[in-house]
Amino acid sequence: MTTSIRGLSHLALRVTDLARARAFYVDALQFTVQVEMPGGLLLNAYGTIMAVLGDDPHTIPNDRFNPYRVGLDHLALNVPNEEMLSALLDRLNQASIPNHGIEQDEFTHATYISFYDPDGIAWEFYVTPSA
Repeated sequence: MTTSIRGLSHLALRVTDLARARAFYVDALQFTVQVEMPGGLLLNAYGTIMAVLGDDPHTIPNDRFNPYRVGLDHLALNVPNEEMLSALLDRLNQASIPNHGIEQDEFTHATYISFYDPDGIAWEFYVTPSA
């Protein structure tokens, strides 16, 4: 049997405040709501399915994401071109989401914008260079 894995199916993020996360992901970043469920949302993040889970008694209040713990460092959404990256920068700035503008990765030479969600989860909009 040949393994034919096609990539990431979905991702799930635990948040401390679901209403705040919804405002960030849906209102500011314009991810679309696919399903609303008790304690969570299923979103379409520009083609990537993402669950946002909150309102759980096991979630540590006021906890913050730390990219230096073992596990997740950051998430990056692949952006098709520089024009879209510029439009996304405008959207971040209009929503007053702190970022460092468009940067270039010193190793891959890709251009990207890095920013954080309200729980400190690190995100990038990333244009992969053509081969």
